[in-house]
Amino acid sequence: MSRWTIAVTAGICLSASALVAQEYVTEAKASFIFNGERIKISRENREVARYAERFAAAGGRCGAPCIVPSQVADGVKSLDETEVLEFLVTQVAGNAGLMVDARMPDARAQGFIPGTVSLPHPTLSPENAFRKDILRALGVREFDGVFNFTDARKLLVYDNGPSTDDAGTLVRHLLNEGYPADLIHYYRGGMQVWAVLGFSIEEGTS
Repeated sequence: MSRWTIAVTAGICLSASALVAQEYVTEAKASFIFNGERIKISRENREVARYAERFAAAGGRCGAPCIVPSQVADGVKSLDETEVLEFLVTQVAGNAGLMVDARMPDARAQGFIPGTVSLPHPTLSPENAFRKDILRALGVREFDGVFNFTDARKLLVYDNGPSTDDAGTLVRHLLNEGYPADLIHYYRGGMQVWAVLGFSIEEGTS
């Protein structure tokens, strides 16, 4: 479970204050420390066309052309790109939140948003006997079989984009476990919109 134990500190050029965060958001870039490394996000990706084609071609799990609604669940706020950047430089950099990728590892290996962690949607399904361990890694406490979400992290969930529902599935699993809706956010644009806008993308198994 160590990969979900995130140590994040604010960067030298970045305060965790909302004011400084807003300055970075306006410029459509972010810089912060994540897992001991400097993460920089900007709209200077030189391989926009390659990534846009890659993620546009990734099929959904609905069995036919489909599109997910902008509202994934009651009480779960949907964020745009500027709000995603603000979440990264305030919540993630402040060690209060995580941005999680709900896709399966093979899909994530094709490219992911820097500063995010892998949390495939099946890991919190009722069939997974280790889901309680994952909830604990997210800051949830358990007393006599009852979950306490007082110290649970804020989560921002994303997947490939509007044509897939991995993020929606993960959100529903979280809600079914009792995770408060106001601690969950949703980035509907996912990798499809992120790539088209030319934002930074990493590849690999991180």
